[in-house]
Amino acid sequence: MYCIGIDIGTSSICGVAYDLHTKQCLTVARENDTNLFSDNQWEKRQKVGQIEAIVRDMLQQFQKQCKDILGICLTGQMHGILYTDEHGEALSPLYTWQDGRGNLIYKNNRSYVDCLNQASGYPLATGYGLVTHFYNQCNGEVPDGAHKLCTIMDYIAMKLCNREHPLADPSNAAGLGLFDKKQLRFDIPACVAAGISPDILPEVVQPGTLVGHYGDIPVYTAIGDNQAAYLGAVQDFQCSIHVTVGTSSQLSVYSDQYMEVEGMDTRPLPTGGYLLVGAPLCGGASFAMLKNFFVEVLKFFTGQQWNAKDVYRMMANVPYRHSTEDDLRVETLFSGTRLQPEKRGRINGISLSNLTPENLVRGFLMGISRELHDFYRLLPEEIRQNKTLLIGSGNGIRKNPLLKKIFEECFEMPLRLSEIQEEAAFGACMCVSKWTNLKKL
Repeated sequence: MYCIGIDIGTSSICGVAYDLHTKQCLTVARENDTNLFSDNQWEKRQKVGQIEAIVRDMLQQFQKQCKDILGICLTGQMHGILYTDEHGEALSPLYTWQDGRGNLIYKNNRSYVDCLNQASGYPLATGYGLVTHFYNQCNGEVPDGAHKLCTIMDYIAMKLCNREHPLADPSNAAGLGLFDKKQLRFDIPACVAAGISPDILPEVVQPGTLVGHYGDIPVYTAIGDNQAAYLGAVQDFQCSIHVTVGTSSQLSVYSDQYMEVEGMDTRPLPTGGYLLVGAPLCGGASFAMLKNFFVEVLKFFTGQQWNAKDVYRMMANVPYRHSTEDDLRVETLFSGTRLQPEKRGRINGISLSNLTPENLVRGFLMGISRELHDFYRLLPEEIRQNKTLLIGSGNGIRKNPLLKKIFEECFEMPLRLSEIQEEAAFGACMCVSKWTNLKKL
């Protein structure tokens, strides 16, 4: 008996079929090469139809290899949106979580996201679905005939089941913005105050709601990728700190009740309770930026194009050493922060002797780790006091042993990598297992 989870990521799409009897996983991964070119550097879009085709191809492969599939659950980027018509067909590309249109200037030298925040009373950031929609609405870019907006995974779940209207789990709906996380529903008065029609919002349903069937296989409501990765990596909620480094990075800590921590996000967990999340915008993208810099330097001096993977491998093999006062101190805010998008990264403490490639590598990785640790320090003592396990996930940590050691130094505790490599897809599998068992009771 198998549970299937599929994670629609920004740069890759990963699927896991988990055998409930043998506890073994069958994993399939595809590159998400669906990006649309744009003359606007701030615009980040992907092809919806191509993403759907990749997911369907994965499911067909799993059906050939797995018998008795109990159910399917999708996960993915919970901030991006697309528009659908009244029959559930896509009218737009996917505007991803990296889309920066919300930071463009709107009125009185203020950005779209600033104006939306003032009108709604919510602290949103560019990339949130309703920020993207607000910009599109103000600029006549909402497609004609748009009936609903939704996340990419809610759209794919709808299409797999031949539905016409998307359903949203609270973990996805909250990622769009203007969402009451205590009541687990969109804040309709806030939407109206901001000039956003509630009619375009997806229907919010309970976690584990049956969307429909893909053939004879149940398909359950999709969940947010941050929550899915946490569920796939962490077993002891009360004692664990979860750090993940991919394109971005995140620190997630469990709370059994709703609370607000200034500077952090509170996100509903599909299995109950909440995650307190610190979410820098760069994370692994910072290290990729440094890798690209080294590639360009090598090309400049040698006249040859070096293999980027070889350069990354050399960077990851830089030897670890404890921090010293003469270290470079790197702030990895190269895309700003959610609340201060204008901020930029910096390299401090440069002396006549310490500007070396090795120190740059260590400085960037320490910057990634320190930024997450700074979020951890914002948590109240009652949340931090019982945390004894540091759980790491994401390729940014898994493929970089130097970063693992730096995390251990920064948090002053050993870091254990999650046992499953595709944590988000596996977390979606765990939700299928739980919801299937509940429905049998």
